[in-house]
Parts: sequence; C-alpha cells; structure tokens
Amino acid sequence: MNFKNGLTAVLKKDTSVPIVSVYIWVKTGSINETPEQAGLSHFIEHLVFKGTKNFPGNTEIMENIENMGGYVNAATSKEYTCFYIDIQKDGYIQAIKMLSDMVTNPLFPEKEIVPERKVVIEEIQRHKDNPHSQLFEKFMTTTYKQAAYKNSVIGTEDVIANIPREEIVKYFKEHYIPSRMVIAVVGDIDIKETKKVISETLGQNQNTNPNLIEPNIIEKDDTGTELITDDKLAHTYMLAGFLGPDMSSKDIYVADVALNVLGAGKSSRLNRILKEEKQLVYSINSSFMTLNGTGTAYISAIFDKTNYEQVKDTLIRELDKFTAEGPTQEELQKIKINMKSDWLFDLQTFNEQASLMGFWKLFNHLEVFEKYLENIEKVTVDDVKNFMKKYYSKEKLSKVVVFPK
Repeated sequence: MNFKNGLTAVLKKDTSVPIVSVYIWVKTGSINETPEQAGLSHFIEHLVFKGTKNFPGNTEIMENIENMGGYVNAATSKEYTCFYIDIQKDGYIQAIKMLSDMVTNPLFPEKEIVPERKVVIEEIQRHKDNPHSQLFEKFMTTTYKQAAYKNSVIGTEDVIANIPREEIVKYFKEHYIPSRMVIAVVGDIDIKETKKVISETLGQNQNTNPNLIEPNIIEKDDTGTELITDDKLAHTYMLAGFLGPDMSSKDIYVADVALNVLGAGKSSRLNRILKEEKQLVYSINSSFMTLNGTGTAYISAIFDKTNYEQVKDTLIRELDKFTAEGPTQEELQKIKINMKSDWLFDLQTFNEQASLMGFWKLFNHLEVFEKYLENIEKVTVDDVKNFMKKYYSKEKLSKVVVFPK
C-alpha cells in the first residue's frame, strides 16, 4: 500500500506464531555518498539509535525493546540501510513507533556523536584487518570503474573522525525521505490497526528532496582488470568475476542458477574439480550479486601461493568449458532442488519474509520475490550457455589476488 507522502508499506498477516517482524528499508547507502561523505550512511545507522524525539534517552529504544523480549538490528549496504525489530505480538505496535521515530526524528546529540565516532573507527580498523573484507573492497574498486558500487560501505577514518554534525543532519534530511522508504510488517498482526499506526507515525513524515541526484549504477566498462598485491596472510586469497545483469533483467534468475552450479556446495563443479580432484584450493565458491544496477558474478578461492598459475588456468578453462557446454541436465536439476529448498527454508521465518519483501519492494521489483522459484524452474541448459556467452569472456574476467608477504 502507498501513502500520500510517498511511503510504501508491505503487510502480511500470519497467525501461526505470536510474533512479528518489522523492517524499515531506506534507499540510501554508500553509492549515494561523495568521497567527503565516505561511510556516512553507515555512521548514521549507528547514530539514529542514540535518541529520538519521542525516545530521547541514548539507550531508551534498546531498553524498551529488550524489556518487551524483542531483538533489534540494522545494516548498511551499497544501496540501502535497513532497521528491524523481531518481537512478540503484544509489542509490535510499539516496535513500529520506535523504528519510525528513528528514521524520522533522530536527535543526533553531539555528546553521543563523539563517542560513536570512536566505535565506528574501531569497526573500520577491524575491517582493514579482515582479509575477506579487504579482498571484497579491492574487487569492487577493480570491477566497477564508473558505477558508484566502487564506494566503500565502511568508509574512511578521516571522514568519520571529522565530519561535522551539521553535515550529518543535512545528509539525513536529504536521503531519509518517505518516497525512499518501505516498511514491511509480517506476522501475527491486525492489518487495520497496523495501517493506522503507520499512517500516524512514518506516514506523517513530510521530508522531500526533489533535487536529489541519483548515483550512476550502470557499469559500461566490462574490460577485465587484474590487481595483484600482498598482505600478512598464511595463504593466497583470490576473488575473480565478471559483470552481469541488473535486477530488472530476467537474466538474474539464470545468473543465480549458473553461479550455483559452478560454486555452491561441495558437489559444485568448481569445488569438485579444483578442490577434490586436483587439490589446488582449500576452498572455492561462487555466487551472483544482484544489484539494482549492474550486478556481478564472482568466484572466491583460498589456496597456496605456489598453486596460483594452476588455479588461474584451471578456472579459466572450466569457465570456457561451462560457457560452451553449459551444465548437464543432472547438475541443473540438482541445483534447482537445492535452491528451492534453501528458499523455502529461509521463508520459514517472519524476519526473512519481511526482509525479502521489503528489499524487493524498495527497488520496485516485488515480482522477483513473488515469482522467484517459478522463474528458477524455467531456466534451461541453453539459457545458461547463452548467459555465459553474453556476459563472460576471458577478457572480461577481473581478478584480485592477495599473496602472503
């Protein structure tokens, strides 16, 4: 349902368990930041918990949720920021009120901003010490040369340490507007009452920003780039991949199937050949990163430095073979069953339902959620071959390799 102020709500009643999951999604993330704002979306995710108009105490919201037996969390990504509360049914109205106040009326008290800078800077430092995180950062800046997906979510210490409160407030007012928000509520709810409380809280938000400039999310340069560096590691880490479709394309279903066949699970093709048969890697997996703009197919592996040339050559050989021949019917059917099982198991929880419904509605593609399994089932061997021929070639493959010092 849509509200006059531009807010969208997705509601689903399920009385099987007396709990409710409330999500608020905001269409802002690191792709919306300038270099001078690097990490600001993530910083704001932290700060909105530090007091709001109707819940001014710096721990009031957290204490209220805990007192009602609930659980609250938040996340920031390239394209969004989300906040959610899982709670027993008697507390869900209060949960809606608290989350709504967080994304409309945060106080950003200076006395809370100062210590929270230190908290986020510590996160940035831990991020730098994490080889997987650093590999991903390097891969995104290597793969995306034009599109804003190259922007780091965690940001920089310099920005977080020095950005003034007025800049934080300005960014919040520019991006946290109802036309860029979706609230998803799933569980044992009263639909009429839920609509009423949303209308009286988040539905009253009158913030607008007609001058907001949308970031570039389409990467047109698909030329592969190789980045080789080193770090204090025990093994070699590699992330390789190529650009793919955006979420408006039917190709996203084929991408999911193809990358699952290649590298999802112990019996996947790359795991079977590079790990089990040739014993070249300690681990290898692949996946497709679906984005509102240009997505990415990626393959990650960990191995000994001496195996690098063999790993690289074998990987390219297997990708070329997969492009020419596609998966076998047996591989295709097996992966469809596994994907269906994973999807259905995830949907057992109200949290996952609210998460998926809210996410896809935020980008106006709720049909992906509604017809995902149906479209996965339609994927054929020829579809996979055509997908690989369309998006992959040796020349389009980007690689980031981090050797041990």
